[in-house]
Amino acid sequence: MDQIPSDEGASTTLVSTAVLRRDLSFAALTTAALLIAHAIVLFLHEWAHSAMAWILGFKSNPLAITYGRLNLPNVLLQGEMDENVDYESIFRAGHRVDVSVIALAGITSMLLVYVVCALVLRSRASRMRSAGTMFLFWVAVMSAGDLWAYAPVRTITTRYDMANAAQGLGISTWTLLPFVTVPSIWVGWDLFSRLLPSVLAQSSGSDLLRRAFVVVVACFVYFGYFGNVGSGGSYGNVSAVLSILSVFLLFPLVVMATLSRAGIRNATERPKKSS
Repeated sequence: MDQIPSDEGASTTLVSTAVLRRDLSFAALTTAALLIAHAIVLFLHEWAHSAMAWILGFKSNPLAITYGRLNLPNVLLQGEMDENVDYESIFRAGHRVDVSVIALAGITSMLLVYVVCALVLRSRASRMRSAGTMFLFWVAVMSAGDLWAYAPVRTITTRYDMANAAQGLGISTWTLLPFVTVPSIWVGWDLFSRLLPSVLAQSSGSDLLRRAFVVVVACFVYFGYFGNVGSGGSYGNVSAVLSILSVFLLFPLVVMATLSRAGIRNATERPKKSS
């Protein structure tokens, strides 16, 4: 058997190492972008609640939210952050509709953030650098995921945003469900069927590994991270079931469907030779 010359083998090894470093660098940069995008979206969500309360005259400072402790988990994922709005006192004062407006400001801001990101990516992605395109895309994914985490996953609850909104409107959370879920489902459909394929074409080109990586990470963030918020049962049985379905049914289904739409299967299959 012929042996590969040593210089050719060394060259192949160097190329493989360079490709591996490039791929790992892309993954590391994606991690950083995800954490930053997550922080941006969470801050905007809580500030939206607070700003609306300020506009309606129930707060003196729109930036006076609860930021939480300065520890690593909270710095990375903002788990202790809260809008710092006293809904109970607003209820007691008889401003029920105002409570609903404040409570719905968070998901409304997420809808607006997604729409703005999607419009910019569709109109200017071809003139943007790949890094800028991907970062804006991750902001869009985070805003869409945050919307999904509330509608439908945490709508049928007895506390927090959706419960406050329903109580303020004098309706049940079941009545509220379709009104908040329809725009959320539209955002999810647009994200995975239109925006993601467009971004892949602009930023990943023919790099199949990068395409698959972006698809899986986007689906995980949306269905696995944000969709899993109710699985512990603290928001009620309906939220728990929806979270379980999001992780174990929708996550794998949408991964497969999106990979197929992105052309991964067709690009990796080779035509069979005729006998």
